[in-house]
Amino acid sequence: MMMKCNTSFNLGIDNKALSRGFVLPLKVNCKKTPHILLCGSTGSGKTYALKYILKQLAISNSLIYLCDYKGIDFIAMQECERYYKHQNVSEGVNTVFDLLQNRMENPTLDNQACFLVFDEWSGFLASVPKKQQEEFKQKLASILMLGRGVGIFLLLAMQRCDTTNFLSGARDNFGVALGLGRLSKESARMLFSDEADLIEPKPRGHGYLRVDGQPTVEIVIPKIRDMSITDKVIKNALCE
Repeated sequence: MMMKCNTSFNLGIDNKALSRGFVLPLKVNCKKTPHILLCGSTGSGKTYALKYILKQLAISNSLIYLCDYKGIDFIAMQECERYYKHQNVSEGVNTVFDLLQNRMENPTLDNQACFLVFDEWSGFLASVPKKQQEEFKQKLASILMLGRGVGIFLLLAMQRCDTTNFLSGARDNFGVALGLGRLSKESARMLFSDEADLIEPKPRGHGYLRVDGQPTVEIVIPKIRDMSITDKVIKNALCE
């Protein structure tokens, strides 16, 4: 019998609570609020945050597909079956899209939670011809709109969020918006809409979080005590 996956995990710590001397974890449950959009420029702590989340997904028995377009920050995973880098990231998207179709055609109540984690979506799109861009945007839109019902979730990371990277309406299916560091005006508007004017530049590992349309809160990504252990846990999950 398949082990049940825990789709609830921490994204970070409430900064306001931390300033008052106590730790308040900021949790999200993807079954209730699916799909995460993470934005942060170079030096914002975006990759660090990804690893913090990935470790939790790994120990929760989730099925993880990691697409790393830059092929640098997750190089320790390069021998794993479900790790894709550079142009091979297209294979990762296609694999999860096919899994989506299969689960919809063969419904079951025992679907293992699956996460497509894609680092640098905008960079990948810019590297392929326009026709292929539209094809991959369509596949991403299908995962965003239909994935929750069959236990497939998306964690998309970009240096700069832009509406041109999505089909019209698709981005509205992100239930969680996480912005770190110094966000551009365009990124702030896309992530936090009506509260964009309140967004201020933050240091590395600090930023803003909005879950399911609720008021935006300031967030801090906790320190990872031993990155080598974190990488090992993630690698084991990707290689299983």
